[in-house]
Amino acid sequence: MTARTWRRRLLGGVVTYAVLEVGLELAKADPDPLRLAALVACGVAVLGLLGDALADAEPSWDVPVDVPSLRERGDPRLRHYVGLIDAHLAARNPDPALRDRLRLLAGQVLVQRHALALDDARARDLVPPELAAVIGGPPRRLAAAEIDRCLTQIEEL
Repeated sequence: MTARTWRRRLLGGVVTYAVLEVGLELAKADPDPLRLAALVACGVAVLGLLGDALADAEPSWDVPVDVPSLRERGDPRLRHYVGLIDAHLAARNPDPALRDRLRLLAGQVLVQRHALALDDARARDLVPPELAAVIGGPPRRLAAAEIDRCLTQIEEL
């Protein structure tokens, strides 16, 4: 805050005090000078605080930007897979959705890299036993480490 602002506030307070003093004397209200000065000083202080608080209403360019989570940005398929895994880990009963998705991913990798279907006998030799048990067996609850191993095995096909 500059000295000019302080001088303006002081001048405003003095002028306000003088106007109120003269007005109250003319109204024959017999004002108490000390109390009137305290009232004017409080009023000037409150208006000064309000003016200071509202003076910089412009947005600050130093505002930290919130980085959206992985679910709010990026690849929609990745968001879907993350949601599928979260739902599987939180579910009370085993859900076939994760097993079916792992089977679909393994089948896609086999077709793309080896031109083999998942049901082909040569493909069975490529699929590790743990992954084959998960994608070929009944739905069961998988731990996060098992899901990670299955995904790693699918990537290595």
